[in-house]
Amino acid sequence: STLLSSLFETPHHALIAITPQLLPVSEDFDYILQTNVIIQILRAMNVIESSAMAARSTFLDEAWNFFVATRAELMLFCAAVAAYVLLFGNMAPKGRKPRSPKAKHLKMEEDDLDVDVPDADKDQQSLRPEERQQLETSLNESFQSGDHRQVLRCWMALKRSDVPPEIPLARAVESMQRFKKDNHFVIRELRAYFKRYSSECTPRTLNDILEPLARRLDAQLVDGVLAIASSFGIRPDERGYEALLSMSFTTRNFAQVRTLLDEMTGRGMCFTTRARIVAVKTALKMGSFPDAAQHFKELKHLWSGLGSSDATPSMAPQHIVSQLVDLACRERQLAEFLPLLEGTPLAEDAVSAMLSECARRKDPSLSEKAERLVRGQNGQQLSDGTYALLVRCASGDQARLQSLLNEVIGKGAPLTADFALAMLSSCAKARCVKLADQLLEKMQPNQLQVVSAFIRFYAEEEQYEKVCRVYEKHVLSLAGSDSPTRQPMVLDARVERCLMSAALRCGRHDLAKNFLDAAPSDVAKHIAMIRSCAASGDLSGAREVFETLRKSGVEMNSVIYNTVLDACVECRNLSAAEDWMLQTKRAGFADVVSYNTLIKAHLQSDNFRKARSLMEEMRAEGLQPNRVTFNELVNGLVARGSSPSHRAEIWSIVREMKAAGVKPNQVTCSILLKSLNAYSKEAEIVETMDLITDMEEPMDEVLLSSVVEACVRIGKPDLLAEKLKQFQSAEGLSVNGSHTFGSLIKAYGHAKDMNGVWRCWTEMRSRHIRPTSITLGCMVEAVVSNGDTEGAYELIHQIREDENCRDALNAVIYCSVLKGFTREKKIQRVWTVYEEMLSFQVELSVVTYNTLLDACARCGRMDRVPGITEDMKAKGIRPNLITYSTMVKGHCQAGDLERGFAILTEMRAKTNLQPDEIMYNSLLDGCAQNNLVDKGLALLDQMQREGVQPSNFTLSLLVKLMNRARKLDGAFAIVEEISQKYHFRPNVHVYTNLIQACVANRNLSRGMLTFKKMLKERTRPENRTYAILVRASLAQSQPEQAAGLLRAAIGAPGAEPYVPQDCLSTAPIHNLDAALVAEALQGLTERGHVHDLAVPLMSDVKNYRPQLRIDATTQRRIMSAGMGNASAPAPGNERRYEGFGGGGGRAGGQRRDGA
Repeated sequence: STLLSSLFETPHHALIAITPQLLPVSEDFDYILQTNVIIQILRAMNVIESSAMAARSTFLDEAWNFFVATRAELMLFCAAVAAYVLLFGNMAPKGRKPRSPKAKHLKMEEDDLDVDVPDADKDQQSLRPEERQQLETSLNESFQSGDHRQVLRCWMALKRSDVPPEIPLARAVESMQRFKKDNHFVIRELRAYFKRYSSECTPRTLNDILEPLARRLDAQLVDGVLAIASSFGIRPDERGYEALLSMSFTTRNFAQVRTLLDEMTGRGMCFTTRARIVAVKTALKMGSFPDAAQHFKELKHLWSGLGSSDATPSMAPQHIVSQLVDLACRERQLAEFLPLLEGTPLAEDAVSAMLSECARRKDPSLSEKAERLVRGQNGQQLSDGTYALLVRCASGDQARLQSLLNEVIGKGAPLTADFALAMLSSCAKARCVKLADQLLEKMQPNQLQVVSAFIRFYAEEEQYEKVCRVYEKHVLSLAGSDSPTRQPMVLDARVERCLMSAALRCGRHDLAKNFLDAAPSDVAKHIAMIRSCAASGDLSGAREVFETLRKSGVEMNSVIYNTVLDACVECRNLSAAEDWMLQTKRAGFADVVSYNTLIKAHLQSDNFRKARSLMEEMRAEGLQPNRVTFNELVNGLVARGSSPSHRAEIWSIVREMKAAGVKPNQVTCSILLKSLNAYSKEAEIVETMDLITDMEEPMDEVLLSSVVEACVRIGKPDLLAEKLKQFQSAEGLSVNGSHTFGSLIKAYGHAKDMNGVWRCWTEMRSRHIRPTSITLGCMVEAVVSNGDTEGAYELIHQIREDENCRDALNAVIYCSVLKGFTREKKIQRVWTVYEEMLSFQVELSVVTYNTLLDACARCGRMDRVPGITEDMKAKGIRPNLITYSTMVKGHCQAGDLERGFAILTEMRAKTNLQPDEIMYNSLLDGCAQNNLVDKGLALLDQMQREGVQPSNFTLSLLVKLMNRARKLDGAFAIVEEISQKYHFRPNVHVYTNLIQACVANRNLSRGMLTFKKMLKERTRPENRTYAILVRASLAQSQPEQAAGLLRAAIGAPGAEPYVPQDCLSTAPIHNLDAALVAEALQGLTERGHVHDLAVPLMSDVKNYRPQLRIDATTQRRIMSAGMGNASAPAPGNERRYEGFGGGGGRAGGQRRDGA
């Protein structure tokens, strides 16, 4: 092979010359080379070379011809190249230096960023000033336009700068986060920045980074930034601590707030105004009055030290001052706190709280100090409410009352109802008729509650002539007025009795006769009897309609037959329903709906066995039970109670449902969740939750709410969190959307898990997920519903400051805060929120104004209602039925029933709206408060005549109305009549009110019969039911009955005969008040039943309801009484008190053995 290679590389004429010399070598290679072969090869190569030379000659000729033909084009091309070189310089790239390891590492990071950035090693040329300025400008513009990729390109390029770039580091950090870089990457970039530019290792730079992160509640990244800052010797200053405090307080991490405050104090740092305010708020939330007062004191010193009008005590949020005053009153530290309020503007809420506390404590010295402070702050401009509170503080001091009355009269303003009522109450205590006469002369009242107060005052002072004059001048004259806006006052029964007594005592018999003639009770009874007769023909009328329809020739179908069958069931006429079912079968229209309706009827009659037999009959007829069938059976068992046999039957039906191929749906799961309570077994809870997991239908809001309520009811919030996680993983959900976070926040809020609420919110904000209006509404509602209305209001302010999220705020979110302040009865804060809504031009709706009206009604400030209605009219918002109902409720609660009826008349005249059950119930409640039985019954008659069906709430009010009029039989008659007419069972509140009426009328035996009837109808009592019966039994010397009732309440043996044997499963309640048990034990002890009743009952409580904590004082009293009465125990009773301090089981055992 070496030889052949040489041959082909040697010219052929030279090879011919050396061929003879190669022959000896060929002897070793005779299998490859022979002499003749070599010669032939050489000749062939000579021929090839000759041919190649000829070809080259031909190619050169063709190339020359082509060049001559295209010489013009080639010359133009060369000229263009020369011109380009002359104009743009040398195009050859400069030589690149080899990359250093650091540059390669940086390139890897840039690849991770997915951006194209030049290298930034030390060997590379640094940026020129103009290049750095250009990059800085590009970075800022890219950030504002949302191009975070370009921001990171500029950031990486700026690393070549020798001087720190003049850019906000917070923008670079936010761009890294928005570019989905984790916290580790951000921390690494910041560490490299501080390492390269040591001059930037200052608190100011740290603050620029911390403040945006703290606003976004990104606690994890904040901790990382603080860690690298500490490694470079950077510590937060006052501004940095302010941001950290705000973040910790917003997330309700009060322990962290305390830690930061201690750090600032330890470093001797000066607190900023906002830091001090956060410290005050934290102390308020933790209920620490000493800390709150100290921080408030330092805050005032801080303002004083600034010596500037920009920082004065007026900067203190007034609601914080009000909360400080409330806390001082609760801690009985108002006297110590008053000096700190000098020079601080006080809101009306704070003034009311201070003066109310002074009136409650009846401390003239404290009242004087508080009044001096209030007058000094307000410059003699006191409100009517403040004057009313000052009058209450001066109760009994006739000279002081006279001074206040003269001061108010001197103002020239009309006297308000609050001031008049307060003054009359104080006059009654001071027995000062002269002052009341002066008030009546100056006021000339026309409000029902004020006129009634004057009548009662004069009647109690035996000024009977004045009673009659007040009635004639301020009641009868109004009744005879022709003004269409005025309506006659309707006085309650108590005032009428006062008037009757006064008229008879002073010889005004004509006036007394008018009172008797005005009673319309007979008319109301006749109306009630007529309606009772008409109600008995409802089912017959339904059948007549059916016969008319059948005779008309209309084609009948199953829907018509099932409608009549349902009418029989609703009328609770089971025999008629069964007869109609037979007629439906004969007609051939019986279907699954027919059987389900009849099953429902038997379940209502508590005949579960017959309902099961109907299911078998369905199968025999070729009809398969559906979900409705099984759900009716499960619901019927759940309604019967929670006995072990019922629970076993429930799960037997569920297994049968699965075997029939009918999978449980949302209704099934909701019914099963409703059956869970604190006594449910763990297996039942787990099986119910597994059914929810295996359900085909997706989770909806109703079922989620049922899950939440069940988890809270059984006392397992951890189960709620677990199920929420399972729902997410089962459906493949990743929490990336704002709506998903909203659902989670709502669920955690229902479970009272505020840590979970804030954890979801913090995670959403740190991931830059913009909250929608619904999500923000869920968050605000969760915070408000858990008692932190101020925190929710602060959250709204934070969202308002965020330009990317402020669009999510709307009137519905503000309404949640309004409702929270309304429940807390903080009318001043309600008005503050309303004024803020107006200032930010939030679009208001009728719901907003209804919320404001409800606040006025709940806080007793109906004087603000005219202003609200005027605002509605100015904005073109028409009031709806809820608007009128709320105003009616407010006036009725304030005792102004006349105005409530006037609003009803106004609504009928100006709108097409018709009063609903809520409005009628409000008016009935007002009648009950004022003992207006006849007017209440007439209102009930009008309510039914207009087709408004009464409810159990209506029945409760009617029972209360009849009870106050001492008409016990009438209360039972109304309950029976209404419940039968409208086919519903009285609930626990109706029965409890009936029992209360029996006790009030000294008929405890009838109350016990009502209690037993209630249990037989499977209506579980409530704590109030037992409280009424137990206290009445003790008061009427029936201690055995009181002890038996308490045993029934805790589910202990020994409740017979006070509770029927078949009702023992319905009697126990889970929310029995420990105070009631302690009161009953003390009552048994005081009545000499220590050994036979008190000690055994204590033992049963500890055995059957160990979670009920009886206070140590009650236990000591029982023990002391027992020891005092049993200094020499009878034989066999020596060990009766063993275990009394613990389980006490033996005492109960001896009682049962002895019995």
